Amino acid sequence: MKKTGVVLLCVFCGMAVGQPQELLLRPPGEFFPVKAQDHRKAPSFKRGQPLVGTTYFYWYDIESKAHIINHDGTDALTTHPADMEGISYKRVAWHKAQLKDMMDAGIDFLMPVYWGVPGKYEGWSFAGLPPLVEAHTALEKEGLKPPAIGLFYDTSILQHNGSNADGSSYHVDLTTDFGKQWFYTAIRDFFSLIPSAKWARIDGRPIIFFYEAAFAKKQDPQRQFEYVKTRFKEDFGVEPFLVKSSRWEGEADAVYSWGGAVNGPILFRDVAALGPGYDHSAVPGRQPLIVERKDGRTYIDRWTKVLQLNPKARPWMVHVETWNEWHEGTDIAQSREYGRSYIVLTRLFADLWHAGTHLNLPSSYLNARAVSWTPEEPKGLDLRPSGGDGNWELRRFGDVRAAVTLPNPHSQVSRYLYFNVDDAFAYGLLGKPLVLGITYRDAGCSSLAVEYDSMVNEGPFDGAFRPAGSTAVTGTGEWKTVEFRLPDCCFMNRANGADFRLVAGGGQMELAVNQVMLQKAD
Repeated sequence: MKKTGVVLLCVFCGMAVGQPQELLLRPPGEFFPVKAQDHRKAPSFKRGQPLVGTTYFYWYDIESKAHIINHDGTDALTTHPADMEGISYKRVAWHKAQLKDMMDAGIDFLMPVYWGVPGKYEGWSFAGLPPLVEAHTALEKEGLKPPAIGLFYDTSILQHNGSNADGSSYHVDLTTDFGKQWFYTAIRDFFSLIPSAKWARIDGRPIIFFYEAAFAKKQDPQRQFEYVKTRFKEDFGVEPFLVKSSRWEGEADAVYSWGGAVNGPILFRDVAALGPGYDHSAVPGRQPLIVERKDGRTYIDRWTKVLQLNPKARPWMVHVETWNEWHEGTDIAQSREYGRSYIVLTRLFADLWHAGTHLNLPSSYLNARAVSWTPEEPKGLDLRPSGGDGNWELRRFGDVRAAVTLPNPHSQVSRYLYFNVDDAFAYGLLGKPLVLGITYRDAGCSSLAVEYDSMVNEGPFDGAFRPAGSTAVTGTGEWKTVEFRLPDCCFMNRANGADFRLVAGGGQMELAVNQVMLQKAD
């Protein structure tokens, strides 16, 4: 559908100094507006259908060296594409090759990672989309079915955008009418460049993933997403399917978490996030952070964990993070370093995922009522070896043998004991409650607390350390037992590689524990 009419300006008077005064009402693309009847025959996935999507970074350009060479002249990439000569967001051939590889990997939909600042239509975010569409169309003409196209909204543009007349950035305030319009305009501009027949949809509604909420100056939990849905339907004839990062306030259609390449799998009700590892060594100014790929074992282990979950309870969408973020080494695309290994692995797991496969672990605890740990006999519950911030040693207190927390080199105010739950026992309990019983010596510290890997976003890292409560240690020296209820368990080893930890605080921080039992709640 071609653009019609004249260019209009929406002018807002009386705004704060430093806020842009106008937004273009006409988007940059020709596929606007779209009417409701245009969606009747559009292909769509269904909610609950097992899907695999991935984020697509298309900002690379070999000619200008954009995102290829750092400003200081050093190599900007940790992992390198197989064909460095052909890489460019401007080239149809490069997009076409990536789309074909995604088909080989079993990817259902891709999401271009989009930095489309309203009005700055000369940027790569806009220039790279028409060649992507052309490549997509060329594959369809060859009788192929490339992945559908959704939107990954990189919300860092809400803070870093250079939108003001003096070149400074407007910090988008979603509690204002102008802020909501700015927020939505970026979405409108993206979809104006993508034919509606190519949209990735859930129940007919185009998919939009939102990156982190921290970039917004303020949020409006009651209206910000409702505004997007209302405006989108007015312009495009259908409501979008919104998938928000967990820190966003307000109602969306699903929730996910960025960070699956570092801490995956990260599970929410509808979306599981995972990736092959992480290494941003090539990015200037960052502190070292490497999650080893271990020759593919990291990726295999993460997919295996998700496939071991009961298909009736597990998420239905997997977000593979990422297709080709070569700066941070989270890529699964063909590369010099790994060849096509991760394409092959992704296809293997995507096929299992699409088929609803349930991997069953051989374990005597699969249908157990409880698992437990004592120094003498762990039964489906293991105390992680001493190290990191979870140092401990075994001591005797009369006839009782117990694990005792030792100094934590990373903190002067807390010490930890980390526990891992047998996988077969844990994977049947996704989202369900458990009761944790701890027998401890009532001395040596001031408090005993529990933090556990949960599906609920409370505590650090999207619920990986959700607080379950605490109890006072009063100094009697007696052995006591306390119980904690753990609702909505996840147990994907996100608590620094474990499933839960006991926290010793106050006093000498010497927590002594001689028995831990985890049992299914009634």
